[in-house]
Amino acid sequence: MDRMRVGIALYNAGRYLAAREPLEERWLGSPAGERGECLRGLVQASAAVYNSRGGNEPGAPDLAESAPDLAESASGHLDGCEVIDVDALGGWLDRLAADPTLGEREEPPEIRLDGPETVGPEAIGVYDLTPEGVVAAAEAVAGTTDDDLLRAAAGYAESALDDGDESSPFVTLTLDYVRDPTPIVRQRLREHVGRRRTRTADVEGLFE
Repeated sequence: MDRMRVGIALYNAGRYLAAREPLEERWLGSPAGERGECLRGLVQASAAVYNSRGGNEPGAPDLAESAPDLAESASGHLDGCEVIDVDALGGWLDRLAADPTLGEREEPPEIRLDGPETVGPEAIGVYDLTPEGVVAAAEAVAGTTDDDLLRAAAGYAESALDDGDESSPFVTLTLDYVRDPTPIVRQRLREHVGRRRTRTADVEGLFE
């Protein structure tokens, strides 16, 4: 599973804090001599954007200013960042460093990955992830929001994938909820988790 792709998809979905988790895991998981500055820059950029959009204006400019130059570090490294189009984000971070209120007025640009030559760089989202990537994305969101329902759903989705069931409602509903956590999607997720917990408890009761 490509954790950089998961992190970028979360970032593009507006899940800036959760995006840090898989990006940081990818960076820390690389051998020390192969940890390029681009991935570290994406981690700090996600934190800067999160702070700027969440109202923590004082912290955003410092993070934006201390992030490595994304455009300069995106090529020539072994962390895979050479496939990322980060010029627009780098320019936005430069503006954020000078203007702490930028995040309240203007959404940051999406991060784009190189696609086919006929298409050009594409902004991937959570619907572009593999089922395993969806589970990783859900776990990152659950971890940063302390969402026990989503954490449980991600666990059931992972079990379904282990059984070869990629069409499980836990996979599809978890994907929908990570992308757009509307009340109706959350309610459907709660119903499925509740039924699974009841079924599990009933089975366990047979052996008591």
